[in-house]
Amino acid sequence: MKTVLTIVAVLLLLAVALLGFIFSGVYDVAASTPDNGLIAWALETTQHRSVHRAAEAFEETAKIPDLEDPKRIQNGFVHYYEMCATCHGAPGVPISEIGQGLNPYPPELTAHADEPAENFWIVKNGIKMTGMPAFGVTHSDDEIWDIVAFLNRMPKLSSQQYQQMIVDAGLMELPPPVTGHTHAPGTPPHQD
Repeated sequence: MKTVLTIVAVLLLLAVALLGFIFSGVYDVAASTPDNGLIAWALETTQHRSVHRAAEAFEETAKIPDLEDPKRIQNGFVHYYEMCATCHGAPGVPISEIGQGLNPYPPELTAHADEPAENFWIVKNGIKMTGMPAFGVTHSDDEIWDIVAFLNRMPKLSSQQYQQMIVDAGLMELPPPVTGHTHAPGTPPHQD
């Protein structure tokens, strides 16, 4: 009985200490301050193990579509361009100021090679306290698989190929080729 009371007393003391820490406000939650080694390790390990475990469970019942389908890749590219490139960058496109201000820093996905089930789970469910939203709230599973298909293709793209995909999707026009001379805004081109 004495051992049980000791265990209960220790657990109660730990709970009071934890509540004291939480309510003290001494932990720095500023995104501009990186977490110390132990906390960073604990958060990263928890995140990776949680995603891996959830993806394994999902993969047992998931029907992974053809991720090499060009239409699926193109659809996923449009979603990635509009929603993801700001924080994660793209071939020839650095992470934006928004992404640079996040803590933890968002991974650059141009060389990302995770499992499709993990990518699907992350895009669908997001990750708490990272800035990664849950797109399953606004996107169908099929649209999320499109994004995963693009993520699988992206490491193989050059910056020129990525820029061409932007143009092909009608998201932006390439600038006209440089002809050796320039004109001030609003002046007609030189007639040769």
